[in-house]
Formats: sequence, structure tokens, C-alpha cells
Amino acid sequence: MGTKLYFKCPGDDPVSRAVPELFVCPDCGMDVEIWTDEINGKCTSCNTVFQKNDTAKALDKKKFRQNVEEALEKLTQLACHLGASDAKAIFTADISVENNLADLCREPGCENYGLSASCPPHVSGPAGFRNLLKTFEHAVVFKIDVPSEILFSDERRDIFRLLHEVAASIEGSASDMGFHDSSAYVGGSCKQIFCRDYADCRVIAENDECRNPFLARPSMSGFGINVLKLKKTAGWMSNKTPRNTDPDTVPMETVCGLILIG
Repeated sequence: MGTKLYFKCPGDDPVSRAVPELFVCPDCGMDVEIWTDEINGKCTSCNTVFQKNDTAKALDKKKFRQNVEEALEKLTQLACHLGASDAKAIFTADISVENNLADLCREPGCENYGLSASCPPHVSGPAGFRNLLKTFEHAVVFKIDVPSEILFSDERRDIFRLLHEVAASIEGSASDMGFHDSSAYVGGSCKQIFCRDYADCRVIAENDECRNPFLARPSMSGFGINVLKLKKTAGWMSNKTPRNTDPDTVPMETVCGLILIG
């Protein structure tokens, strides 16, 4: 005859030995308490029901999310350290790409149209950039505040050179952090900034390597990136100042750079 229930040691009951353990919700990443005698758990944050063995991927996802957040924070700080007036991490879903903006490079026409490999018609344009955005979730946008009288003078070349340098440095740092597909985009033609003293862009004229591969980055205009909306997303002023504007009327302007992080 089996042992009577009242003679059993409480320690022999597996239910009495159950203890709570913490698992990660595979959907929202929140910590969920599941007892050792249970198979499933329910997240109190998003109400997702999941099994304990679902959490391995969730842990990897949570760790990746934390790494991304830390990286974005470091990259925005780096931008400001290198000379940016401000920098923000944004989602690529907030980047507006418009065909008509890229068309302006051709008509009425930009003076730098066709002069470098990083400007139209030598780039993939809005369609190519939209496809590229599908593979990214995060980006860093930064700005450099510039007195209007400098931006619209011969000194603008130095400002745009700094813009390219900051963007390229952030891209390189992101790659060093493990985000090897990161790519930077800026304002201004690299031909006028880096190769003004050369007759031609080496990439176009000679099918050779760029003279400044570690500095020169493609222009946002050729991809139809709406810079005004980009500024608005970052919480900055988004006015467009014509070149002949009186500096006393609009004393400061901004130039921007964008880095896709991935």
C-alpha cells in the first residue's frame, strides 16, 4: 500500500520546490517572472504568452537593442565633439525621400550636376535610396550652425569640408562598433569641396578610385532626401534660406549630415 498523503515529506512535492525565475518577453523585451513548475509565461506589459525556450532569441534581441542604444548615444556625442552643433538619433522611417527634390539637381539645374560620382546622374537616386532604407532602422542626423554671411561666402567650402569629415568619422566609428553597413550622406558637392583644383572627378573620368575615399560622402540632394523634414524630425528649425538672403534678416543657418546605422 502506498504512503499515505499525510505521511509524505513536503519536500518531495515538486510544486512545493517551485521557485520564480526571470525570463525575457520575446515581443517587448520586458522581464517576466515564471515559476519553475510552469512551461508558459505571460508578459504583464504586452500580454504575450510564450514558452521558456522562446527567450533565447529574446535575450539576443534585447542585448542587440541595448547595444544599438548605447552606440547611438556614443555616436551623437562624437558628432558634437567633432564640431557638430547638435546630433540626434532617429528612426529611418522618419526620413522623407521625394523624387521632385532629386529632380531639382537636373532642372533648373545645379552647378555641380554630373561633376562627381556622388552626385546625379551617377547615383541610384530616390528609388535606390528607398530600397536601401528598408535595410536600416536607425540613423544619426547632425547639424552645424553657421552664420549666413559665412555660408554664402567663399568660406562655405571649409564648412562643407567639416560636414563631410564629421559624417565620415561617425560612419567609421559606427563600423568599428560592429555596424559595418553604415553609410553617410551630407550636403555639398565633393568635387567642389575636395577636388576643385582638378579638372575632373577621377572616378568618372578615369574609372579610378576616389581621391578622398575616407572623407568625401554623397550629397543628400541627389537621393531626394528632404532635409527640411529631417531637421523637423530632429526638433530643429526647418527654414530654407535663399542664397541672396540678407544675413541681417537670417543671421544663422544650418547644414546637415545623415548616417544610416546598421
